Amino acid sequence: MLPMEFKEYFGTAPEEVKETCIICQSFDAPLFARETANGFFVKTANAKNATVIALKNNFLAGDTVLYLKETKCKKIFLFGSCGGCGDVESGDLLIIGKAYNLESFSSMLAFDEDVKHKEFSGDLFSAFYAKYPYEDLIKTNSACVSSLLLENKRVNFFKEKEICAVDMESSIVLSAANEIGADAVCLMYVADHIEKNPIGNRLEENVKSKISSSRKKLAKMISDFINE
Repeated sequence: MLPMEFKEYFGTAPEEVKETCIICQSFDAPLFARETANGFFVKTANAKNATVIALKNNFLAGDTVLYLKETKCKKIFLFGSCGGCGDVESGDLLIIGKAYNLESFSSMLAFDEDVKHKEFSGDLFSAFYAKYPYEDLIKTNSACVSSLLLENKRVNFFKEKEICAVDMESSIVLSAANEIGADAVCLMYVADHIEKNPIGNRLEENVKSKISSSRKKLAKMISDFINE
């Protein structure tokens, strides 16, 4: 028995959820749909051919996906911002091939070297990447971390593993999607750079404009792909 009823968690009934879902943060949801149902932990809205699920807390990304087992969801787009590392810049668009699991704060603090990863290698990943390589969509790896403070201590590891995206949801969502038998793809825009311009630093206006344009462009690419 689930600890909370689906409708209480999502604000909508499981039968209202479509086969394709877009998981994002609350501030990104209006890029895909306007009308929302307000659940206890997420907001949901149905666009033309997808259900948009906006997280109120990114640490519940995994639980949110597991709840989708009650629905007909079989395809999951994870959309959002990330910190950049290495040879990427703010505003770059990324598609994640491998997601490394640094979800444990204790492991990050202890500098545990046994870091496992999962691959986004399903049909959804392949089809999206085949459609949009000309859009400067950079294929790279991600590190799903549990600490903004400790990520700077992992820069050498990130470079060794060709990790250019640092986030808090990628490997969690992929693991949970695998558990419920759904196909997932992770698409991100770089909002800051952990070496050159860490989160919280002031951005130049031209950089802000580039990030805003890239965010909208990536959202449109996803919407067009789903609706074609």
